[in-house]
Amino acid sequence: INCGALAANAWPTCSRKRINMSNGTKVSVIIRAYNRGYIVGEAIESAFNQTYPDLEIVVVDEGSTDNTRDVVRAFRSDKIRYVRHETNRGVGAACNTGTASATGDLVAILDSDDLWKPDKLEKQVRFLEAHPETDAVFCDVEIQIGNEYVPSTTRLMRSFPAHLPHLQDGVEYGFSSRQMYLCLLEEIPIKTVAILMRKEALSKTGTFGETPSGEDWDFFLRMSRNSQFGYIDEALATQRVMGDATHKRYRDEDKMFLIKLFLKERHALRDDPEALGALNRGLASHYGSLAGNYITDGRRSRSFSTYVRGFKETREPM
Repeated sequence: INCGALAANAWPTCSRKRINMSNGTKVSVIIRAYNRGYIVGEAIESAFNQTYPDLEIVVVDEGSTDNTRDVVRAFRSDKIRYVRHETNRGVGAACNTGTASATGDLVAILDSDDLWKPDKLEKQVRFLEAHPETDAVFCDVEIQIGNEYVPSTTRLMRSFPAHLPHLQDGVEYGFSSRQMYLCLLEEIPIKTVAILMRKEALSKTGTFGETPSGEDWDFFLRMSRNSQFGYIDEALATQRVMGDATHKRYRDEDKMFLIKLFLKERHALRDDPEALGALNRGLASHYGSLAGNYITDGRRSRSFSTYVRGFKETREPM
C-alpha cells in the first residue's frame, strides 16, 4: 500500500464543489448514547467547544432508562436535537437514525464517552476544502483508560504505520480507494470518533449494519470501494475506555461477525492475489483474537479449535 504526503499536484482534478468555510458549510455531529447520563454531557460540551462554529448536534438515545434525556435537554440550545429509540437497537441503528436526521453537508460521529480536541473539526473541514476529491478524512486517536493515556492508536497498529512515508504530528496523507480497501482488509486504522465524511458519500455507501458490533469495519470497507480518504497524523480525538463499552459486551460476537464478513469478501477476490493476501492476514488476526478471548475465559479446547480453523483458512500465523 503506497501512501504519500499530500501535494498540490499529486491529486487528480475533481469537479466536486469546494467547501467554503465562510459560506455556511454545516457539520452534523451524531452522538449515540445508551444509559450514559453520567458522561454524555462531556461529549456534548466537547462538540460545542469546537473552534469550527457551524454545526448541529443530533443525540440518538438508544432506549436509555437513566437520566440521559434530562442531561441532553439541559443544554437548551437550538443547535442540539434529541432523538430516541424506544428500545436499544444497537449503535449501527443509532448511527443510521442520526445520519437520516442530519441536515449538514458533512457528518461526524462522537460517541457518548469520547471527546474531541477543540480544533478537530476545523482541521478536518479545511482538509476537505483543500482536497475536494476526498470523501472522508480521519485522524489519529489517543486512548484514555482511567487516568492512563496512550497517545496514539496509529503507532500501536501493525500494518498501517508501515505504509506511511513519515510519522510526524500534523502531516497529512491521501489514500486512493484501492489503497484504503487493501488497508481495511488487513487492519482498521479508522475510529468512528476520528472521521469526518461528506454526506453524499454516505448515500453512496449505504447504511450501517444493525449488528451488535463490527458495524464500523463493515461500513468503512464498503465505503472504500468508491471513496478516497485523507488522514491527518495528529491525535485530535480521545477514545475513553469505559466498563460499559459496547465492544466489551460483544467482544466474541464482534470477531465472529468479522470472520463471517471476511470469508464472504474472500469469494470475490480469487483473481486478486494482492487483496487476497491482505484479507488472509486480516482474517488470521480475527481468528487469533477470538481464540485469545476463549483462552481468557478458560475455554481452552474451543481456543485450540479456533486457532486450527484460522490456520486452515488462511495459512497465516496468528
